[in-house]
Amino acid sequence: MINVSFWNILWTVVNLLVLFIAFKIFFFKPIAAIIAKRQEEANEIFKSAKEKEETAAEKARQYDEKLADAEEEKKQILSEARKNADGQYQQIVAQAKASASEIKTAAATEANREKEQIIASAKKEIADIIVDATTKVVGGQTGAQVDSSLFDEFIDKAGE
Repeated sequence: MINVSFWNILWTVVNLLVLFIAFKIFFFKPIAAIIAKRQEEANEIFKSAKEKEETAAEKARQYDEKLADAEEEKKQILSEARKNADGQYQQIVAQAKASASEIKTAAATEANREKEQIIASAKKEIADIIVDATTKVVGGQTGAQVDSSLFDEFIDKAGE
């Protein structure tokens, strides 16, 4: 049977208190210290991760700024290239117009020269025809003075 005595209960309570104190000193304090150390390490890791996240966010912002700057520079380069191309186009068009004008002027000059040659040739042929006709009409009278007077008379009548 079970005997319940005061001394048994007292020693049991004392044993429990001693075990509780021993556990607290040798078990709970080291475990609490380990948990605190682990919590501190976790906080350090969390802090480091937060710093790395902030650094990454800053680098992403810098990258976005550089990307925007590169986009702006691209637009500026394209704009300058268009301006240069337009300037070259205008220069080529101006040169083509000048060349066309020179060719047109040269052609007009050549045409006038040929016209003058044709007129001079026609005058000579007409003068020869007149001299031949006058020779036939006048007969034997020939001479420089007769030829000259007949030619001048023909030119005067032709000019009217």
